[in-house]
Amino acid sequence: MLHVQDSPYIKTIHYETADDFIKAISYKGELYNLFDEHYIFRGHSTDKYELIPTALRGNLTIDSITDIEFASEEKLKQVAFLASTELVQIQEEYKLLQDFFRACDNCGLYIPHIESLRNSFYPGVDGETLLLKNKWIPKEYWELAALAQHHGVKTRLLDWTHDIYVALYFAATGVYNDPQEWFNPLKALKARKNGEAYPPKYNMEIWALDIDVVMVKPMKIPLRIIQPRYHSNDNLCAQKGMFTFWESFYPGLLYNEGKMKLNHEPKTDRHSLDEQLDSYLRDIKAEERTYLYQITIPQDASSGIYTHIEKMGYNASTIFPGYDGVARFLKEHFQIQSKKE
Repeated sequence: MLHVQDSPYIKTIHYETADDFIKAISYKGELYNLFDEHYIFRGHSTDKYELIPTALRGNLTIDSITDIEFASEEKLKQVAFLASTELVQIQEEYKLLQDFFRACDNCGLYIPHIESLRNSFYPGVDGETLLLKNKWIPKEYWELAALAQHHGVKTRLLDWTHDIYVALYFAATGVYNDPQEWFNPLKALKARKNGEAYPPKYNMEIWALDIDVVMVKPMKIPLRIIQPRYHSNDNLCAQKGMFTFWESFYPGLLYNEGKMKLNHEPKTDRHSLDEQLDSYLRDIKAEERTYLYQITIPQDASSGIYTHIEKMGYNASTIFPGYDGVARFLKEHFQIQSKKE
């Protein structure tokens, strides 16, 4: 979902059919020379989704409280206030990474070496990381955060790929893998009463980000790019995966009249990437050029797009190497073929 309208830095392009879009990205098409090695891509099955990482979509602090329904009104207000602060949000994200680090290590799985976590024998907060470094995520945690994100842990990282066809795979198959996108009897009945079409007509979307926005040093944009190692990670390698996140700068401690206290003033930024990007570039009065593209295609075109990329060798068996990928391929292939008939 694009929140920003009339931005000199963000552009939306819509294609009505699979044929039109495939022609555009093919040799001599209008997008063929535009999207070079400087671009990374992300695919969504519906344009209802936003460019917001999993850790910032809900509220980790509130979600972690099991007895919140029994809490007093005063307690609820206190929890709500703390949950809105960047310091507490970062603390929850840190705990998730710490737990992931320990669990992987206990199972003998590879994890990157982080001295502060390796030498911490008890769960808790690393004061140096959270309070003194004044930014999140610190660089020594990038690889761990990328590994955790790839395996489903909530982080403030967004998944991207160097390969537009991988993004197309996730967008097209996502339409078929989410049953709510196809048929829900109660929604169908309600739509019929209101004289509305069902399933509703949504678009798939492909995001294309020009990483020059990060590489141009004078802009000093706080968008960070993580290019993880592919060694021993077959799925990530096959998907040509990488990650981005909007770096948070926050003073963890405040000094007032010689006294030191925790800083609960900064609030967590839960805006989508398109909003953050547009706002930052406007603030610094950056040169007007497109850095982020949103390409939308009707969900009806998903079968045509999937058929095209499957013929090019992009399917679950190649994107998820192994037996599970082959089984997933057979299931998706059957689903899509049956919907076409």
